[in-house]
Amino acid sequence: MVEIVRLTDRAQHEALLERFHADLYLSAFAAQAEPLEVWKWALWSDEAPYRMTLQLALDGADIMGGIAFELYPRSRCGLVTYVVVAPQARRGGLGKTLRSGAARTLYADGAQAVFGEVNDPRAPHSYETAEESWTRLLRYQRWGSRVLDIRYVQPSLGPGLERDRGLVLLRHAGDAPPIDRMPGAVVRAFISEFYQITEEGRPVDDELAAILAGIPAEVRLLELSPAA
Repeated sequence: MVEIVRLTDRAQHEALLERFHADLYLSAFAAQAEPLEVWKWALWSDEAPYRMTLQLALDGADIMGGIAFELYPRSRCGLVTYVVVAPQARRGGLGKTLRSGAARTLYADGAQAVFGEVNDPRAPHSYETAEESWTRLLRYQRWGSRVLDIRYVQPSLGPGLERDRGLVLLRHAGDAPPIDRMPGAVVRAFISEFYQITEEGRPVDDELAAILAGIPAEVRLLELSPAA
């Protein structure tokens, strides 16, 4: 039976974290992977400027999947960063259980919005087909997520990593029904804080300034389809 375990105690859970990062996470997110040491710092350092949570789905000693999510204090927004399910555990609802549980936890902890990122199936990716990208996005939309109708660029996740310009930003609905628009001020505050923390205070450049300036007073939330 699969058990969802939150990694809280470094002495007890560090080895599990290392296995998950090496065996599942890196294979799924090789193109833009966060270093293991960043995770350890975010989970177990008192200096982290946001709160990271990592939950693993365990079947005995086997890791069936995992999810990482973060709560940003100034904007009071959550971000579901990574969801990974082992090949042998797919198509059984584990991904939805992990994602829905993360959104529920973040909203219960006071998040005014919970966001996520996925590959934009309308943009080419060297490591994934458009069909694979559409499959993931449509699955998330069935779970109540909607695409923000803005230009989105993911900040650099670490030294030597480029910003990712091939993603869309999602709003996860949690237990409530999906909505069709949200305040632009909430989106702007989240993106500003996300960049400031992730890129370690790098000055606002022209690209980020254009992204923030392009966020309207109300942001439409879209349900995309391949035929659109």
